Amino acid sequence: MLRHLQQLAQKRYTPGLQHSNSEDTHFMRLFLALRAFFTVLSDKQKATEIQNFLIAPEPAALPSKPEKASTDFLPLKTPSTQAALQKSTRSEALTLLSALQREARLLDLMSEPLDQYSDSQIGAAARDVIRDSKKCIDKLFSLRPIVEQPEGERIEIPNQPSPVRWKIVGGTGDKGTIVHPGWIAGKVELPSWTGGPEDDLVLSAVEVEVQ
Repeated sequence: MLRHLQQLAQKRYTPGLQHSNSEDTHFMRLFLALRAFFTVLSDKQKATEIQNFLIAPEPAALPSKPEKASTDFLPLKTPSTQAALQKSTRSEALTLLSALQREARLLDLMSEPLDQYSDSQIGAAARDVIRDSKKCIDKLFSLRPIVEQPEGERIEIPNQPSPVRWKIVGGTGDKGTIVHPGWIAGKVELPSWTGGPEDDLVLSAVEVEVQ
């Protein structure tokens, strides 16, 4: 009986026979199953290969190729659009100058020729500019002295002081007299720049009155 089944399994399938698609598929699977069965019984090496195939993990599915994005409806880059896409070169120094001009008119005072004014006129104008400049700087940086002691008071110098925080003049020693208490910022809150690259160097806008 076993030999008879083996002979049936080893016969090649003839496509010319009239079978339906479902019958063809079923017959082919049965034919392959019987052939594999008798191959395992008669060939040790083939049996090992079939065993390795059955227990091998399924290969990972290859990622599908992304579809190419359509560019039919993308707007054309005009010169103005390209300028807007450029990275701004606006520096924080220019932003600070712009804020001092806007809040205190500092640039106007510094650019004004002083020879035509008396000292009292300059002092009166400078008073308002200095007051408003201080308000602007305090709002942006919240300045405070590095040390709390006032000028002229003796202070102990720390061991290996930071040359950025401490400026030691004169002789050597662990104590000295405060000449200036220094300044340190409590925060940095400069305004954000919203202009385009073509206006990166602008500090103050042109003011025009229309009547």
